[in-house]
Amino acid sequence: MSIENHTFNELTTGVLVLDETLKVLSLNSSAQKLLDVTHKNAKDDFIGNLFFEEPESLILFKECLEDRRSFTKVDALLNLKSGKTLLCDYQLTPTSNIKGNNSLLVEIISKEFSSEIKERLRNQTNQRITTDFIRGLAHEIKNPLSGIRGSAQLLSNKLEEESLKEYTSLIINQTDRLSALVDNILGPNRKPNFELKNIHNILEDSISLTKNEMDAQGITISRNYDPSIPELIIDIYLLEQGVLNLLKNAKEALIDSETLNPKIEISTRILHQEFLGNSFYSTVCRISITDNGPGIPKNIKDSLFFPMISGKDSGSGLGLSITQGIVSQHKGVVRYESIPGETTFSILIPVEKATPNNKESNKLTKKEAYG
Repeated sequence: MSIENHTFNELTTGVLVLDETLKVLSLNSSAQKLLDVTHKNAKDDFIGNLFFEEPESLILFKECLEDRRSFTKVDALLNLKSGKTLLCDYQLTPTSNIKGNNSLLVEIISKEFSSEIKERLRNQTNQRITTDFIRGLAHEIKNPLSGIRGSAQLLSNKLEEESLKEYTSLIINQTDRLSALVDNILGPNRKPNFELKNIHNILEDSISLTKNEMDAQGITISRNYDPSIPELIIDIYLLEQGVLNLLKNAKEALIDSETLNPKIEISTRILHQEFLGNSFYSTVCRISITDNGPGIPKNIKDSLFFPMISGKDSGSGLGLSITQGIVSQHKGVVRYESIPGETTFSILIPVEKATPNNKESNKLTKKEAYG
């Protein structure tokens, strides 16, 4: 391979060269990946068979060739032959070879990754603001509740008629109920105790705690573990609670929808080169819980992790919010994908390179991440 061809294929920008009839003369590796085609299938094919944008888009390609002018489009949405779509910027540049034959250089810069990252950060910022507001409100509610409960107890001790004590008992019971709700909003009331542990032991403990209930409802639990995952720096109690919350949500979704042959699969995998929040990690552990229920209602998808948001009539809407808080303490995130018949919630946690006493992670700087 020549140096020119090697450089051409090493470019992160997708580059295609078209002849005067808009057939593909060559395309680099990045273009093949972006357009989801192989060099063999794309070469000598008409560009309109690889993707289309709108009826007049290929007219612009021809005009650029004929008028010998460049053209740039920002935020273009290309419909690929495979059925996928690609959000990108592209630039058209007319050129010619040493023989004088005209050709068109097409440069494609994908915006899919940056758009996804921006959307995740926006959602995480909204969730953090809402959660912080509700947690602050919960603290303000809890303080007067203690005073109300104490006053009701003092009043009950001074009352002689049993019929009147029924009212003070009602006050005490209701303040206890509100206090419990506030405690759930605030989440686990202790600092994490991080240790190097095997994630599969935690998952097996979680399955054991829910097995009887799952069996009683006819729900089948299957495992799909990656045994090569190293020990993670985690808090056993907190992470188990987060996993249990996701298992409970999956179970309730299956029961409420009366899904036939209800199933839950727990899987683990190693991912590489992932953004968690606004940090980039070279290695990440993904713990996924998938059910074959009806999916998440569209009207709550954007606010799913906010406290008090639930797709169930009887739900408190706190489980996902608490799990998100637990996972964020592990420098991780919770993500989900949902279509009718399959919903997956995934916990993503960075795989640390060092011991808990020397918490050096595989987090990369922006310079290292982008090269």
